[in-house]
Amino acid sequence: MSAITPEINAALVELLSNLSSANNEQRSHAENTLRTVWSTEDRVDILLLFLSQQATNGSNHAANAFSAVLFRRIAIKSPPKMKSVTERQISNVNAGVLSEIRSNFLHGFVSPQSNDVRHKLADAIAELAKEDVPGDWNELLPTLFEATKNPDPSFRESAFRIFAANPALFPLEHMEQLLPVYETGFADTEDDVRIAACTAFVGFFQILPKKTWPRVQPLLPSLMNSLPRFLENGKEQALSSVLEALIDLVDTAPKLFKDMFPTIIEFCSAVANNKELDSAARLSALELLTTFSESSPKMCKSNPAYTQAIVVITLSMMTEVCPDDEEAEEWNMADNTEDDDEEVEYDSGRQALDRVALRLGGDALAGPLFQIITQMLGSSQWRDRQAALMALSSAAEGCRDVLITAIPKILDLIIPTLNDSHSRVQYATCNALGQISTDFADVIQRQAGSRIVPALVSKLTNASVPRVQAHAAAALVNFSENATKETLEPYLDDLLTNLLTLLQSPKRYVQEQVLTTIAIVADAAEKKFIKYYDTLMPLLINVLKADMGDENKLLKAKCIECSTLIALAVGKEKFAPHSQELIQLFGALQQSDLQDDDPVKPYLEQGWGRLARIIGKEFLPFLPAVLPPLVEAAKASQDISLLDEEEADEFNQNDDWDVIQLGGKHIAVHTALLDDKAAAIDLIAGYADILKGDFYPYTREITVEIALPALDFYLHDDVRRAAASALPSLLLSSKEATGQKSTNTLELWQLIADKLIKTIGNEPSPDIQYAYFSAFSDCVEIVGENALSAQQLKSFTACTDGTLKEIYQRVKDREGEDEYNEEVDDEEGDYTDEELCDEINKVLSVVIKSNKVSFLEHFRSMVPTVASFINDENVILKLFGLCVAADLIEYTGEHSSAFAELFLQPIHDSLHHSESSIRQAAAYAVGVAAQCAPNSYAEFSISCMEPLFAITQLADARSEQTITSTENACTAISKILMAFNSRVPNFDALVDNWIKTLPVLKDTEAAPFAYRFLSQLIESGHQSVQSNARAVIDSVVQALTYNSIGGKNAEAVAASTKKLLGQLPQSEAMALLQGYPVETQQVIQKWFA
Repeated sequence: MSAITPEINAALVELLSNLSSANNEQRSHAENTLRTVWSTEDRVDILLLFLSQQATNGSNHAANAFSAVLFRRIAIKSPPKMKSVTERQISNVNAGVLSEIRSNFLHGFVSPQSNDVRHKLADAIAELAKEDVPGDWNELLPTLFEATKNPDPSFRESAFRIFAANPALFPLEHMEQLLPVYETGFADTEDDVRIAACTAFVGFFQILPKKTWPRVQPLLPSLMNSLPRFLENGKEQALSSVLEALIDLVDTAPKLFKDMFPTIIEFCSAVANNKELDSAARLSALELLTTFSESSPKMCKSNPAYTQAIVVITLSMMTEVCPDDEEAEEWNMADNTEDDDEEVEYDSGRQALDRVALRLGGDALAGPLFQIITQMLGSSQWRDRQAALMALSSAAEGCRDVLITAIPKILDLIIPTLNDSHSRVQYATCNALGQISTDFADVIQRQAGSRIVPALVSKLTNASVPRVQAHAAAALVNFSENATKETLEPYLDDLLTNLLTLLQSPKRYVQEQVLTTIAIVADAAEKKFIKYYDTLMPLLINVLKADMGDENKLLKAKCIECSTLIALAVGKEKFAPHSQELIQLFGALQQSDLQDDDPVKPYLEQGWGRLARIIGKEFLPFLPAVLPPLVEAAKASQDISLLDEEEADEFNQNDDWDVIQLGGKHIAVHTALLDDKAAAIDLIAGYADILKGDFYPYTREITVEIALPALDFYLHDDVRRAAASALPSLLLSSKEATGQKSTNTLELWQLIADKLIKTIGNEPSPDIQYAYFSAFSDCVEIVGENALSAQQLKSFTACTDGTLKEIYQRVKDREGEDEYNEEVDDEEGDYTDEELCDEINKVLSVVIKSNKVSFLEHFRSMVPTVASFINDENVILKLFGLCVAADLIEYTGEHSSAFAELFLQPIHDSLHHSESSIRQAAAYAVGVAAQCAPNSYAEFSISCMEPLFAITQLADARSEQTITSTENACTAISKILMAFNSRVPNFDALVDNWIKTLPVLKDTEAAPFAYRFLSQLIESGHQSVQSNARAVIDSVVQALTYNSIGGKNAEAVAASTKKLLGQLPQSEAMALLQGYPVETQQVIQKWFA
């Protein structure tokens, strides 16, 4: 029975009327009443029940629709006393009231309604049917099934709307009953029904277990057959909607479409290339094809029609620029150089080509791409020439493997277009040169600087339009960032002369770009820039002194960047005459009450940081003025807001906010504030790095109030990354000021250690886990021996073990390929996990070294995981396991034998592995076994001699790819021979063979051990040394020349070798030493004169 009395009903009817009133004051008062009186915990049930009644039995259609919308909005809001951000009001409604609400909506749904009202009722029903709403609703599914068969299309469409909003609504064990419903929906005569059916099906498919996919696959042809009908009937919006739904399906199971792939390519090409169609439909067709390249690159590579189609589509779209501006006059004269928002097809074509190139690579794409690019560059239409150049820019990174070998040919093709008759083509050429300078770095800088730099400098004159001037200057930034000072030096005079001329440009964006270019060129040229300093620095200081108005604030900001980068380049001594003046100018800006959105503010903060790097501890007096605003920014909290759907749309348009969906809620995150927080933490850490112990007065406050709490900022990765990276700098400051084992340092470390261990285990992002492990490793090294307590070791090994299991699963998931999914070469994922494994190896090494034998009891919990890694054939996993084994042996010595069963056989087997990095790690492990635990591993070490020698005798043993494994094998043999001497069978013969494996040049950690043993052999007068004297001396000369050995080790080896030289006939010794080139003669003179 309804709990709504006549009095309550009358009050709510009046409230509802006022909420839709055209009178702003009346409506505002009603909204306040709704929020403060009726949305409270004790009255919200009544409100929702009333709205359910009004939505189905209101006075008119408008009232029904408004009540249904308001019901849904209030139902999904968080309750006043919410336990989690995903909790919803409707989940807490009294069971009896909930039952009545559901009954009201279901009755209204099956009653005669307008299409609009039924849609809104369906949306409300979808919320009432979600899993977090308690209680059974047995009447719902039969009602929806009947609705899908109703002659009225609004019933059929609304039923699918509910299925789309609740993919898990239908029990999977009864799936066979649902599939015919979808198939019928795909063939429906009404466009809106087919769209709703397709959208619902995609959501349903994405929650299905893979084992059920064969039962669903027969529906796909029916789904695909709906597409041509939309096109034929001119239903472009409907076509776009279904294509967008298909994108998610292709992303989930691309190979389901293998048999239909040629037809899909043909259809999507026809849609995307048809300029008469609606833009949304064309771009959806392009996106669908692009998604295939990302989810199934092998299938795309195996079909030549795909690469041809994607190249034609993307380059065609890239010609769709300046439709009403043939001479590009508006483009030339624009003061805003941001991309034209109206050139949507052009931007989409560029982005799609970039994505496809990254997935398919140059072998598949470069051929068809360059065939068309070459044709288009010869076209009489400037849009074709411009598109060809921009296509090269888009595809360069992905096709790097092929194109980097053809740099001269590419430059032959594009450099002449710098002098094209049309400014947009010139601009595109600058863009291409800048892009390949980044994508082909640093090969292109070495090979083609003499062609690229003069060509771009030639556009830095008044003969070019301003946008070309600015873009040529920007391309020089790309080139300079990866160029040596020697590469740039020949062009600095012309480059800076032209740039200084452009500083007089009437276009502010040109001036700003020129300052950036000068700054980056100075950074690259370093001391070579000194000759230009006296001209530039006074000019920049004069700009900073001038009152230029708000419209020139960014120009002033660029002057700050330019002046400080020039100061860094030329060094403290050259900068000294201007340092105080610049500091005073910065101080005046600091005191000028800069607003948070002032463009000068971030540049000034970075500028202070550079000044600190230049003058070091002399910066300390300025810290009290510089630090407080940074600390304030770094203390910013996570500013989030729960939004209605209407508000979410508004926030999505604001670049300062990100809107995420969580549990059906829209949550706005003030990312701009958090971006500033991350930047501030980075700058503070920079000051701690520079000032070290002098920064100590600030370390505890910043660690406790900023860095450690920031590790919980899960809505912003950069905040967590910056906070983790700052911790070692802060801890080192304490150590430098108070001592490594001082109470202050150890107390700070305990706080850091406990927090990092906890957050490592909770962190969802592998990238951020990397930052946490890196910070932890650096901190343990700062604290030194016995850095962790027994409890911390236990917690650390537990969270590390959990992370390793996640890595293992991710690697196995990427390896998985079946009839529906392709094993995508996810280089980014592999790279991230490889880096993460390397960092965990590093932190385990540091922790084992710090805690030694006390670590072993905690390591036992990790044994099953390490065993799965070391016995796996995946290179990333196996390498990790081998490195852990080597660290255990190296730092716990004979005690490591307790785990010998875990690693001895995998180490021995890995010496035969096809991958050089695996052989290197295994050889290193054998060497440390002989060196650090000879009593435990004598038999094992000696048994490895044969495969170790085999590594050194491979046909490519001295190639760039294999040299480190060869040198590690050579060094491991020396350690075994040194440790066990005559216990090694055929010792003398093995020594003779070992000498022939020298020299060790590349691995500077391995070389000292090998040459220490060689020195012992020389000192003992071993017969093999005498018989191989020339080879022995040559290997030592090479090691000294390459600085592979140094310090006392080099002195000892050189002294022994000098004795060996003395045992040779003088003429033979002189002939041997004089046979080396001039640069080596200098080394010989130093060590053997």
